[in-house]
Amino acid sequence: MTEPWDDRAFLRGTQYKTDANLAARQSIYAFQHPPVDLPARVLHLAAPAASDTIADIGCGNGRYLAELARRGFPGRVLGADLSPGMLQAARDHLNAAAASRAAFAAGAVAAASLAAAASAVRSPSLASVALISADAAALPLRDSAADITLASHMLYHVPEPADALGELRRVTHPGGRVIIVLNGAAHLCQLRAALAAARGQDPATLAERFTLDDGESLARSFFPRVTRHDFPAELRIPDPAPIADYIRSMPGTHQHADPAPLIEAVLSALTEAPGAHRTITTHAGCLIAELN
Repeated sequence: MTEPWDDRAFLRGTQYKTDANLAARQSIYAFQHPPVDLPARVLHLAAPAASDTIADIGCGNGRYLAELARRGFPGRVLGADLSPGMLQAARDHLNAAAASRAAFAAGAVAAASLAAAASAVRSPSLASVALISADAAALPLRDSAADITLASHMLYHVPEPADALGELRRVTHPGGRVIIVLNGAAHLCQLRAALAAARGQDPATLAERFTLDDGESLARSFFPRVTRHDFPAELRIPDPAPIADYIRSMPGTHQHADPAPLIEAVLSALTEAPGAHRTITTHAGCLIAELN
């Protein structure tokens, strides 16, 4: 049994029907050492200009879109995802980010000079963020539509990553950048090994379908310049609950009527380090692919 990460019907209708499974997996990174705020780090490397148009392809529940809103990015932004449930979650996160920024601006008006307050309230309206349902391998966008195109943890969800990468290049303006985020082969290796053993599977069936190394090799065949940035870290998890939630969110777990024995077996296999926490390797990375 392999994880159906590239099964579009499963992704749209089950795994990502809402963002509950994705949110469960995202929440485990609260225990990361050193902390890696991936959207902030990636957008810093992307270095968008105020006049840029940004397309976030495979936007999921909108973490990068919300980060752009929090930063007050004034350019045009598009979020695209295969799943309507993900787009609704992205809309909710954008609304929360906008409300947070509005509250900050209101505080600035009350506490600062008019000039400082005016500076604080400059932020994009939600009207400047478009959300569309789209297949990354056949984007409904014109050529050269974006200055910066994001593809964060998305390429392993398409049957043929080369098809999606060709589309990302097509919709990006000459002189623009395609930003690809993927995991390294060792990402969550301890958790994957424990889960495979508990299921009685070959660990290879739970390996990253398309790794950072794979992405770099493919990107270099499409783009004249590719710069790689690695973010190695580890999870130090003192409580079993986040690990249990992560396991429940995995596609293969859904086939268990009672996942409790599976979860207990995985937790038992993860050795507790001194200080009573379980340590799990993380390794994400970012590729900056530049167009001539």
